[in-house]
Amino acid sequence: MFLRNRLAGMVHGMRYADLPPEVIHQVKRVTLDTLACAYGATHSEPARIVREMARELGGVPECTLIGSAEKTSCTLATLVNGTLMRYLDGNDYYFGRDSAHPSGNLAPALAVAQRAGRNGRDLITAMVIAYEVQLRLCDLTGVSERGWHPGTHTQFSSAALAARLLSDDVAVTANAIAIAASHNNTLAQSQRGHIPMMKATAEAMISKGGVEAALLAANGLTGPEEIFEGAAGWSKIVADGLDADALTASCNGRYRIMHACFKPYAAVAGAMAPIQAAIDLATQHVIDAGAIEQIIIKLPANAAKKASGDPKKLVPRDKETADHSFHYCVAVALLDKACGEAQFSEARLNSPQMRELIARTRIESDDALTALYPGSSGGGVTLKLRSGESVEKSYPYPPGHPRNPGSDADIERKFFELSGDVLTRSAAQAVIDATWRLEACENLKLFPSRSSPP
Repeated sequence: MFLRNRLAGMVHGMRYADLPPEVIHQVKRVTLDTLACAYGATHSEPARIVREMARELGGVPECTLIGSAEKTSCTLATLVNGTLMRYLDGNDYYFGRDSAHPSGNLAPALAVAQRAGRNGRDLITAMVIAYEVQLRLCDLTGVSERGWHPGTHTQFSSAALAARLLSDDVAVTANAIAIAASHNNTLAQSQRGHIPMMKATAEAMISKGGVEAALLAANGLTGPEEIFEGAAGWSKIVADGLDADALTASCNGRYRIMHACFKPYAAVAGAMAPIQAAIDLATQHVIDAGAIEQIIIKLPANAAKKASGDPKKLVPRDKETADHSFHYCVAVALLDKACGEAQFSEARLNSPQMRELIARTRIESDDALTALYPGSSGGGVTLKLRSGESVEKSYPYPPGHPRNPGSDADIERKFFELSGDVLTRSAAQAVIDATWRLEACENLKLFPSRSSPP
């Protein structure tokens, strides 16, 4: 049997009735956390751009745009909502051989579920499927080592979830996977050097392609049977090998969505532990920035190599580059005891004090942290003071990691904070309440996601 068909069989073998309660609850946590990020990005420039394009293109008004009373087509809703979910860089993450922001799958899941008239249980199942497909590929391949954007794996997860929501036919899902994989492999150059605004659209564009592939397959379009194993197939050309049995095995009680990490701060995933360490040091010690001789950021070896290898990150000139700069994020966390949207303003980016502190910052690899990676992207900060003293803080498991998790209340606080400029307090509470009751929602077209004047 072709690998695409085996993968489709695994997708259709997953049922809501088989999901453990903790997995269902994790989907709700992911959903609320991701919606928080989307609401927080409502007034961003990328959001304005993709919404305007959706208006210009028009289409059947079948799916809701988050933070808006507007509706658009299923595919354009995937693009718009997916861009909002990703822009702040506050959505969840995962590290395998490749990294991932798997909560980006919520955009196609919501859009297709609304179009297809599915309920909350269908959405939950689709999200579990998406995480399973994408994160298995992250574990089994290393496409980023070959110059591909790790979001490339989203083509498989979005096509799989969309096809499953559209049809009970395994052949439709197999063809959707094959069509998506033929067209949606994405280069990693968009995350190198000074990072462009389009970073926010990466997974959204790929997911839009996955949804389109599923819609085409549902209407009878076929894709290549040997999309994985062919001489010019994905396994050879993009992934350089793939364990087919591991990709298609049953879950056997291990659901990868349970291994996703939540972000308490809007920054590159590997910086969660150093940012928290910096805030702790600034909070626990009265240290003037001028008293700091050197800041040492400790990371796993591969993260340290990557973070140190891009000099343009040392002088970030925009939010997109700054939130991927370990030097900047730690420096601003020390100065502000925070790392949120306000820390990436133009004034903060151009602060002479910030530039001076970044110049005193360096990155080192740490053997103990390296031993834990990729199971944990821990990190720490050591401050060497001009007085000769040193203070340090380290987190082997960053905040938001399954072994250092935040509470449901933490996610609710994040939602209230990020949605405050878009939703009234009562409207925000309505979204929170609806999310915790997601399995009881019989019509996702009514799932609250519109804005109310604050």
